[in-house]
Amino acid sequence: MSVHATLRRSRLSIRLRLTLLYGGLVLACGVALLATVYFLMRYIPNYAPTRHLTGEGIAAVPATAAPPGAIIGKEDVLGTLVRVSGAALIGLALVAVLLGWIIAGRMLAPVHRITRTARTVAGHTLDERIRLDGAQDEFTELADTIDMMLDRLHTSFQAQQRFAANASHELRTPLTTMRTMLQVAAAHPHDHDLATLAPKLLATNERSIATVESLLALSRADHGMTETSPVDLALLAEHALDEVREEAATNRVEVCGETQPVQVDGDKDLLHHLLINLLHNAVRHNHPGGAVRVTVVPRGDTAEITVANTGEVITAEDADRLFEPFYRRRTRTRANGQGLGLTLVRAIAHAHYGSATATPRPGGGLILTVVLPVRVHLLSTVDKKNVHELNE
Repeated sequence: MSVHATLRRSRLSIRLRLTLLYGGLVLACGVALLATVYFLMRYIPNYAPTRHLTGEGIAAVPATAAPPGAIIGKEDVLGTLVRVSGAALIGLALVAVLLGWIIAGRMLAPVHRITRTARTVAGHTLDERIRLDGAQDEFTELADTIDMMLDRLHTSFQAQQRFAANASHELRTPLTTMRTMLQVAAAHPHDHDLATLAPKLLATNERSIATVESLLALSRADHGMTETSPVDLALLAEHALDEVREEAATNRVEVCGETQPVQVDGDKDLLHHLLINLLHNAVRHNHPGGAVRVTVVPRGDTAEITVANTGEVITAEDADRLFEPFYRRRTRTRANGQGLGLTLVRAIAHAHYGSATATPRPGGGLILTVVLPVRVHLLSTVDKKNVHELNE
């Protein structure tokens, strides 16, 4: 056990410290009050000798003639004051300590409940919640904040589990396919031609590589940027258009673009991934004779990228789900892809403190819009999360 942990164990509990603090304050106030009264009674009043009335007038009574327990003179008054006040002060201190212990226990009961819940969550499941009842105060606010944090952690944990399961499936499927083809070829070598088998293995391998590259780019985007540089977004869009023209021509899809000069601060490679994935999505989820239109324009302090494509009719619900990892729509024409393209687009947009949205196009198809700030100031992790929450 570390020295720090030993010191923490040796310290008094908060309840005992609050009790001692409360009792000590009451005791200190009582002592101060007693001292004040004592000094006031000692120096302010003008004490006169004790006298009694006789037939010949008023005469002084000697101390020896006073009845037992009688207060005679200034010193008797002050002594009696100290004794009686001291006894009352001791009783008051004991009562204060007892009440302080009870009050501290009641005040700290929510903290104990929060601690038990946190211990349960840490050891077993994220389903447990505090759900502290009572009037709105600092404790209920703390409990509600922790419940909110647990909700977000639970949601994030479930999303990570689904993502890991989907990623494992996406990587296992082509690897299993390649193993099966190799096992069959090894068992019957004379029945398989290398010229026929090699292209199949190559296509399956390329699918695995594409999935891994998408996962790596997604991980890089999720971790954010540490450095930025000026990127000519219009020039980058033109290069991306040139890269997809051959595939678009094969699919008989017309591609056109309208770009205006605009520079953004960002990661050039990630922004290239963003544009390529937007265009691949628009070309592959299209129909023969369809069209794709790309525009890059400045709008105030932001740059707006819009990719509109023809295609099948998409509902608003499907449009919202397109950004989910490994989500694939059921279409008449099966498009190649890993279901990570638009997930990566949104992740890269968020990494640049921007946003990505999808809107169904009237008549069929989709309109994807990415808005990026022209100037990016690298934020802290907390600020970055807040920006992402606003974008979502």
